[in-house]
Amino acid sequence: MGKTERRVQDWTSLIIGFGIAVYPWVVGYSQDVMATQIRLISGILIFLVAAAALIRFAEWEEWLNMLLGLAVAATPFIFKLTGNDMATQTLFIGGIIVAAMSAWELWMIHHPEGIKPLPH
Repeated sequence: MGKTERRVQDWTSLIIGFGIAVYPWVVGYSQDVMATQIRLISGILIFLVAAAALIRFAEWEEWLNMLLGLAVAATPFIFKLTGNDMATQTLFIGGIIVAAMSAWELWMIHHPEGIKPLPH
């Protein structure tokens, strides 16, 4: 797997982490303290792990970001933050995208030959 391919996933996770962290102030629901704190902490963690992967790649960073993505996707349901549909959807979708980007990168690390065509 080339460096450029890895960077796409890491940049995507970095941007989503930033977006998750600033979302309460952009949309204007920062008065919900618990939801804002969860988003801020989650976004910062995703951002930092993705930034670390961009600086110096290590496989454990992808595993950590995948777990963080799944945890972020689950937080609206675990902490009963489902009162704001848009906030719930962005946390869920953002977390799933981060997890998928990390899973894709891990798959590419362990399958550098790519997908083999089916025999005819």
